[in-house]
Amino acid sequence: MKKSVLAKSIFALVAMFVCSLAISASSPRNYIYDTKEENGKVISKVIFLQEEGLLNKEVKYEFAYNEAGKVTEKKAFRWNKKSEEWEPFYLTTYTYNADNSEIHSVYAMWNKVKSDFSLNTQEMNLPASNYDSIFQ
Repeated sequence: MKKSVLAKSIFALVAMFVCSLAISASSPRNYIYDTKEENGKVISKVIFLQEEGLLNKEVKYEFAYNEAGKVTEKKAFRWNKKSEEWEPFYLTTYTYNADNSEIHSVYAMWNKVKSDFSLNTQEMNLPASNYDSIFQ
């Protein structure tokens, strides 16, 4: 009898835990964006998570452009709550071939040991016709 009550109690606790996870996962997050522009180009974007009336820093992006006004670099940072500093996360660089038919992108994550973007490096070629959909 005691085993049955204990088993039912444990099952009820597990069921409540699973339900609470499902509810918290399905609740929408409220993000706020702080975008800085120069000459019509986005140079940085900070994303805040609004929770309980407070804005918590989450991610920051910085952008660099070439002479033609196309994105050449997108650098991402994550907010470190302990040190209260932005920490590098990843870097994506973009180069454009001479006839502007292709975009070559190189993605790399921050390597804390080497203090550079050298982890998980990946390269990809994209059609230049996708430029607007990539950088909106």
